[in-house]
Amino acid sequence: MRSLLATLLLFVLLLASRADARPPSAESLVRGFVCIHHYEGAWPANTGNGFYGGLQMDYGFMRTYGREYLRAFGTADHWTPGMQIAVAIKAYVSGRGFHPWPNTARRCGLL
Repeated sequence: MRSLLATLLLFVLLLASRADARPPSAESLVRGFVCIHHYEGAWPANTGNGFYGGLQMDYGFMRTYGREYLRAFGTADHWTPGMQIAVAIKAYVSGRGFHPWPNTARRCGLL
């Protein structure tokens, strides 16, 4: 799993390096999503409110950014923390940034 996260982080840095602004480091992205997790829920969380995992992803988010994990393991509450962060980073790179978590991202100083 560690190599999957490392590969995704390298991909993030390569994509972001094409942008005009200086991209965040891989470490800062992981720290940002760990902070968001701190305010969102437990990694295996399924509270019955339509949001899953430690980053409280809804089904549409999981389908869009984590389709392969959704198909293989079910909802994010069944994914490892590394998988959940990798999917969040994929959404970040797609242009979503930290905006899917507006309240907690603000609490973490990310927005």
